[in-house]
Amino acid sequence: MKAVLLAILGAAALPGCALLWKSDPVVSRYFTLEDDGDPAAVRAPAGLRLRLGRVEGWSHLRERMVARDAARELSYAEDRRWTERPEIFLRRALARTLFEERGLVEALSGRAVTLDVELIAFEEIEQPHRVRMQVGLVLRDDRTGLLQETITVERPVAHGEGADRAPAVVEAFSQALRAGVARIADRVVERLEAQPSTPSP
Repeated sequence: MKAVLLAILGAAALPGCALLWKSDPVVSRYFTLEDDGDPAAVRAPAGLRLRLGRVEGWSHLRERMVARDAARELSYAEDRRWTERPEIFLRRALARTLFEERGLVEALSGRAVTLDVELIAFEEIEQPHRVRMQVGLVLRDDRTGLLQETITVERPVAHGEGADRAPAVVEAFSQALRAGVARIADRVVERLEAQPSTPSP
């Protein structure tokens, strides 16, 4: 009976101990990848039409930043988050590069070649310290697939003086996004140029 009483008293005391030793709350920091960028030096030939279709991310890519600890193990940063899901940054960067910088005509209706994009990886890798963006793209018309390709871009994280590495990691992500989108645009324009010209509907 005495043992049971001691156990009850001990359990009642636990919440008080937890309150006394409560750690500081985790404060999230939010980062964005918006970038006006520089206009492309070479614009696409006039009249090339494209519809930007689905731009989706794999289900594990959300607002929390992802880190790859090993070949098959991922973890999430508790205090570092994107202001939006990574595929939203990707879609905006694609639209700006393809239609504003490269000068493609954005098709909103009628028949047109469509670009669908899937963001497979957008992650920080510790050893060696770098970031990786991997994108699968499918270029298709209403009958056939014209191009199916996976593009992977890695950029090193530049370590400065100081303990806060987050700005350097975000800058590496920004560079990877710009480089990956430029490569996608190059491949799309190249394939569209190879298409036989068809009159616009």
